[in-house]
Amino acid sequence: MRVYLIGVGVVGREILQSHLASGIPICIADQNEIHLRESVDQFGIAEARLQRTRLGRFPAIKIDDHGETESAPTVVIESVSEKLDIKQSLFESCERFFGEDAILCSNTSTLRIEHIAGKLKRPNRVCGMHFFMPVRQRDAVEIVRGELTDAATIEVCAEHVRSLGKIPLVVADGPGFIVNRLLCPYLNAALLLLCQGVSAAQIERAAVAYGMPMSPFELMDWIGIRTVFDAGRVFWQSFPGRFEPSPIPPALIKAQRHGRACGRGCFDYFDGQRSDDLSPVTHQICERYRRGEPLQLSDEDVMLLLSIPMWIEAAYAFREQVATTHQQFDLAMRGGLGFQASGAWLEFFKSLGSEKICDTLKRFAPLSKSLTAPDELVDQLKRNDPGVAIDAFATT
Repeated sequence: MRVYLIGVGVVGREILQSHLASGIPICIADQNEIHLRESVDQFGIAEARLQRTRLGRFPAIKIDDHGETESAPTVVIESVSEKLDIKQSLFESCERFFGEDAILCSNTSTLRIEHIAGKLKRPNRVCGMHFFMPVRQRDAVEIVRGELTDAATIEVCAEHVRSLGKIPLVVADGPGFIVNRLLCPYLNAALLLLCQGVSAAQIERAAVAYGMPMSPFELMDWIGIRTVFDAGRVFWQSFPGRFEPSPIPPALIKAQRHGRACGRGCFDYFDGQRSDDLSPVTHQICERYRRGEPLQLSDEDVMLLLSIPMWIEAAYAFREQVATTHQQFDLAMRGGLGFQASGAWLEFFKSLGSEKICDTLKRFAPLSKSLTAPDELVDQLKRNDPGVAIDAFATT
């Protein structure tokens, strides 16, 4: 297999590192030659392993080119700006440069694959290959099947993911796919709680008690604030009736606090270590957008407000057949987001009990659109455990 990675920014370098760790020959390309050199220097790649080349208009470097045969499939992975027109233009160039038989994979976290492939001659050769940050710590990679993606393309990409020592999570196309479909309401809930006076420390305690590996704000810094903002915008545009976008991400971007990679995001970072509390700038932004008097909530209340919007969104995704099994949700949460609680993810909601979930929805629905569940789902929840309620909702 011949692998080409276009775009070696923050996420692209993590994808590169995953290939290097697996001993997979790869060619990297970027419009910015400085990014190429920084990538080579970051991983200490010896000059003897490098061969300078070009991919069309992109400067490029081959790493460990073992002279793959012409019959080997060509897989192109793009990790460029999360803007539809840029990705469409790049894929049109790739189709011309690599030929119509090349498999073109987008690391998009939110954009529809059918839209990215919409202007191509062979949209059946396009799919999503969505890596999660931090890539080295996440076991899953989302393989997104577009409306016209063929089975052979999915199988080649799934096999490539397995060669990286990761698990392919094959899902249908749709806004946010599965992982970001669940993640967006979780992160937004955390941001809205900040604006309602709940401390970052309490939110982190609740998140970890729920089973998440870190503070939602540290996760935002890993992902990158711009990517978080772009994902939230797609979610809001797709589902405006159940999402109130927080003003904090655009304010952080305006303040040049782009995340962990630049040492400044929700937190400050020194030699890769996170500050104990949110940065002073983040605190100022939160105060600017404070809503009324601070909420007085227990840690359990905060945990419920973070987790239940994810359960509601899972029910919608299951109904739309973006996911078709409960196991896909578990892999998305564990392999994509690092969920660490014992037992399957939906078992967490079963342990809460349907009555507590219904009570939480009734008590806190005025706080956020993400806590407004459809009547059909609530009716099923009153009669069934949360997992069965999702199954029953899918058939209504």
